[in-house]
Amino acid sequence: MNLKKYGMKILVVSNNYPSLENPTRGVFVYNLIQHFCRLGHEVSVICPKNILSEGSKKVESYGIESCKVYRPFIFSASNKQIGSFNTYQVTELVQIKGVQRTVRKHNLKFDFVYAHFMMNGIIAVNALQKYNKPIFVAIGESDLIGLTKMYPEDYFKENIKKIKGFIAVSNKLKDQLIGFGISRNKIFMKPNAVDLTKFYQRDKAEMRKKYRLPTELKLVAFVGRFLPHKGPLRVLKAVENLDNVGVLFMGTGPQEPIGSSVVFNESVPSYQIPELLSAADIFVLPTEREGSCNAIAEAIACGLPVVSSKIPEVMDQCHSSFSILVNPLDVKAIEMAIDSILSDEEKREEMSKNALEYSKNFEIGERAASILNFIKETIEA
Repeated sequence: MNLKKYGMKILVVSNNYPSLENPTRGVFVYNLIQHFCRLGHEVSVICPKNILSEGSKKVESYGIESCKVYRPFIFSASNKQIGSFNTYQVTELVQIKGVQRTVRKHNLKFDFVYAHFMMNGIIAVNALQKYNKPIFVAIGESDLIGLTKMYPEDYFKENIKKIKGFIAVSNKLKDQLIGFGISRNKIFMKPNAVDLTKFYQRDKAEMRKKYRLPTELKLVAFVGRFLPHKGPLRVLKAVENLDNVGVLFMGTGPQEPIGSSVVFNESVPSYQIPELLSAADIFVLPTEREGSCNAIAEAIACGLPVVSSKIPEVMDQCHSSFSILVNPLDVKAIEMAIDSILSDEEKREEMSKNALEYSKNFEIGERAASILNFIKETIEA
């Protein structure tokens, strides 16, 4: 059924959405929600803003905004366990009040709620139950089991039973939901996707010239937070014995990669990522856990062969025709996988073609329409 003929009023609850202070935060959420609008729906977004967070320099724009975005001020008590009490319970209560206050103040009308991430889903359940509107939750966390520790015993299960449907980004998360007693027909598994009008393969030589990157080296790309579970230092260690190989690190975090192999190390705006990916020869991400990895979807859309982790959530995204998946903690295995691709130009070109073809399965417009069809069918069932 063509959803463009059935415009709906959608209320999005997400604390992960771009702002002028944080233009790259939750870009993947922003991109999906913009496509909801393009499909003919009216969308309001409630994104609570922590009044205690440090101020950041504002940019002029984080992108064209098709939604009405409300940013109620709240304060965060963080997530600290004190005996049997977790301070997040205070944060949650404040956010519930913020959502209620926003809906009431602006007299927001909505046909259903789309909450991004389980924490926001539980907030929506408690904040909006009096409106008797269906609530759907996008599950993009790397793990739900650990999340339950933030809540009082049985509180988590009691609340998720009130949610009408779930959009899980991996089979791992789908299975975890089933383990919590959620019926299979209430879960739609759909990995994250990218805007293929923005993420596509550019001319490699041109991009290297633009960013003043070495032309004589084979270049490895890494995109993500510089955190231990993402593995930036494992990538650096894996290439140190390879001849004529440099690494582009796009991100920021405590595990900053430093060494002679590093040819680029910056946090960059989202529009530059496809250009820098196009300057590389291969994408490497030895991550220990993911929800559904946006960086991998973006890399294959730019035609890069992938070396990543043999874990269920990555296996949902990658095919052997363009990827080699290894133990993310085995640096030697990462090195061998990188070398096997970079040392064989014919193999690398074939993998690149396969990546581009496979990326058509992760087009964000199709994902947005599929999610909304699932929601409409679930409401009408």
